[in-house]
Amino acid sequence: MPRGDREIFKADCEDGFTRIANLILEALTITRLNATQMGICLFLLRRTYGWNRSEDAISLGDFASACGTSKAYISRQLADLLHKKIIRRLSYEPGKTPVYAFTSRIAEWDAACINLQALLDNANSGVYDCAVEGLSNQTSPEGYGLSDQTTVEGWGLSDRTSYGLSNRIRVGLSDQTTHNQVQTLGDPAIATGLKTVVKTVKEKELYTSDTLPYQLAELLLLKILEHLPGFKKPDLQKWSKSMDAILRLDKRPPEEVKQVILFAQGDSFWQANILSVDKLRKHYDRLNSKRLQARASPPAQGVAGQDVKGEEDDEYKGFFQ
Repeated sequence: MPRGDREIFKADCEDGFTRIANLILEALTITRLNATQMGICLFLLRRTYGWNRSEDAISLGDFASACGTSKAYISRQLADLLHKKIIRRLSYEPGKTPVYAFTSRIAEWDAACINLQALLDNANSGVYDCAVEGLSNQTSPEGYGLSDQTTVEGWGLSDRTSYGLSNRIRVGLSDQTTHNQVQTLGDPAIATGLKTVVKTVKEKELYTSDTLPYQLAELLLLKILEHLPGFKKPDLQKWSKSMDAILRLDKRPPEEVKQVILFAQGDSFWQANILSVDKLRKHYDRLNSKRLQARASPPAQGVAGQDVKGEEDDEYKGFFQ
């Protein structure tokens, strides 16, 4: 690339910038997203907040081009972000480009993908604090779009000024937002609100995607979808709670639970009847017994060489009534 062309790709706020609330950046930092999903979020922020608006009509092709991937893959990742409630689809009509918006209320995001307690802890610990020197009470911070006559409360009072959740200068998209408005997590309304959300999250016994109960519940769902593509997606948090009971209360080994799931969903009879974690737990011993029998000996054959599967069906006739 010629030296002169390199200057085109030098990022400079003078060439344009996007005003995004610090809380969004801090939340995205700890959110469990893959690279493409993060790209979708950043592109949507660019197309909305980057143009001082809250929503925009964006096609799959636009998302795919921005993220450097295919429309089919983007469609799946977009659906997952909608399910996690990180973004919202405001309108969807055949023949028209869907309209999307970013969910700015972090508490509304799916709790399985973000740890609100960690977000609160980062705020209280000053993770996002930065040192600012040489600023007087009369001097506005350069580059924040404040006029020469505007002072920000608190500038020059200390050698350190925090830009994090704990002490944030809110410069919003609304014309009604004042530049000298400072909100901190020390404010009762904000602190109480976040603590209430965290308490609610804890009461729901949330299971993240890196926990065994969640992974086993998800495995059962994936195996069900293989033979029932139209199966209605359950609440994986409830399934994870039931799976946790299997592991913790029933004291079932995780590897054994995995093998029982695979056996149940690989058997033509059981796969039609084990369609939830509660059913798996209820009939666990019978399933595991059948699994061990099948592993110890080859499938039984009838006199004419036919599988005696029908006899098993008769054995369990009315079992699930």
